[in-house]
Amino acid sequence: MKRVYLDNAATSFPKPPCVIQAVTHAMETLGGNPGRSSHALAREVSDAVFETREAVADLFGGDAERVVFTPSATQALNIAIKGLIPKNSHVLISDIEHNAVLRPIAALKENGTGYSIYQSRARWHGDVEPILASLEKNLRPNTSAIVACHRSNILPIELPLEAIGAFAKAHNLHFIVDASQSAGVCEINMKKAGISALCAPFHKGLFGIRGGGFVLFGKSVEASSIPPLITGGSGSDSQSLVMPNELPDRLEAGTLPVEAILSLKAGIAYIREVGIGSIRQKEETLAAYMRNRMLSLPSLRLYMANRQGGSTALFNLVGYSPSEVANRLDEQGIALREGLHCAPLAHRLSGTLSRGAVRASVGYFNTRDDVDHLIDALKRIPRR
Repeated sequence: MKRVYLDNAATSFPKPPCVIQAVTHAMETLGGNPGRSSHALAREVSDAVFETREAVADLFGGDAERVVFTPSATQALNIAIKGLIPKNSHVLISDIEHNAVLRPIAALKENGTGYSIYQSRARWHGDVEPILASLEKNLRPNTSAIVACHRSNILPIELPLEAIGAFAKAHNLHFIVDASQSAGVCEINMKKAGISALCAPFHKGLFGIRGGGFVLFGKSVEASSIPPLITGGSGSDSQSLVMPNELPDRLEAGTLPVEAILSLKAGIAYIREVGIGSIRQKEETLAAYMRNRMLSLPSLRLYMANRQGGSTALFNLVGYSPSEVANRLDEQGIALREGLHCAPLAHRLSGTLSRGAVRASVGYFNTRDDVDHLIDALKRIPRR
């Protein structure tokens, strides 16, 4: 049975061969612990880790010393949100935010900080005025930050980072970006967009393996003002009872996931070789083909069918629950995801909050044949 993977919004698969080779090389030859010893193996792995920081900074227009590695994008977002947003303030978040943003923001209520939701939808690509008007409408005297999910994990919605960043700068606000679905697929420049903190995982569009994420801080952020989310060994200033003031040591307590970090370095090298523009074009073209083919199925409801872009399709089949559809497709070798996708705000926006939906998400290594296989499998599900 042919197996088709259409769950790339959860984690990209398969990985480029160079990523697998990088992980194998790290396990076989890089036995040291970065920043913890002075012997040759430790120095070698420390150099490799720093080279990855440089690769991340170069890809996003930041500074290598401000790349902080974390176990996940969720922890990166927690560091940025809890570190940059003061007590008794107010935050603006979009209506497509993932729970990795929504829950940490909601938890700030304990410190007297509230939030408002601004709209993500524009009538057409490049029409930013409705979004900026919504930001202006929800702005308060004590607003301290804007958070933006660059790309929705379920809907074909992409926020205009540079326009929102300019708004944030004009109002002296921090700008925190969740690039979990866009890093490696969309061009992002920290300086042009005025981003205070850019957060992303290794294992999605950057082609790395699971177990790592990062937050890249902009130059406007004072490192010593960010309270560490976790404290412990940093490999520097060990006599002190508090974490160092300098990045990245201040926010990187404990041993780094070296194999995952080096997989990220290889993934970025692969992206550089192929080109972000080529990756984006291929994924968006394939997703458009998938959505167009879905529209030909009379029993399928495709949400936000009139929008283009992105790499996902959110749908339901009449008479079936999302889990029933996903299970029937899994029996036919199709891997995708059903439910609320940790994104209740976006499901509310699409009108699927009460029951959830099925998501098919393409990646760079998918083909039209994969999409055709999905459509044929959907046709084999009896109509009710």
